[in-house]
Amino acid sequence: MNKLILDIKKHPISYVVATLVAFLVGFTFFALFYFWFGKFSIVGAINGTGVAGAVLVASFGLTWVSKEGAFDIVTYGFRQMFTSMFGHKANMYNDFVEYKEQKNIKREQAGLYYFSLLFVGLLHFIAFGVLEIVFHVLY
Repeated sequence: MNKLILDIKKHPISYVVATLVAFLVGFTFFALFYFWFGKFSIVGAINGTGVAGAVLVASFGLTWVSKEGAFDIVTYGFRQMFTSMFGHKANMYNDFVEYKEQKNIKREQAGLYYFSLLFVGLLHFIAFGVLEIVFHVLY
């Protein structure tokens, strides 16, 4: 958590942009379910906020798992396959261990921008809860 806070202080504009993009993605899913499937009802708003929150939190989870290296063996395998099939230059890595070491160096330098997906997704879930309470009180 300290790394995230330090990174936000170091690059605040980048995190603002990432959060705005996450809001845009969330609003897109909300609008899809509210205007197209929900027919301008409170149930459509509940469905829209729930789906938007789920998509954003799931995107965060997959990005986080990917940044931790869960898909490294798959990406290395595809990289080797396509380099051997179509590549005209020599492969950059001798083996998977060297590939993993280079990826870890890049990961340490990369920002944690994907946490904006979690933040916005949790805001959508809060709105989902509020709308659900309003729905049950009114109906």
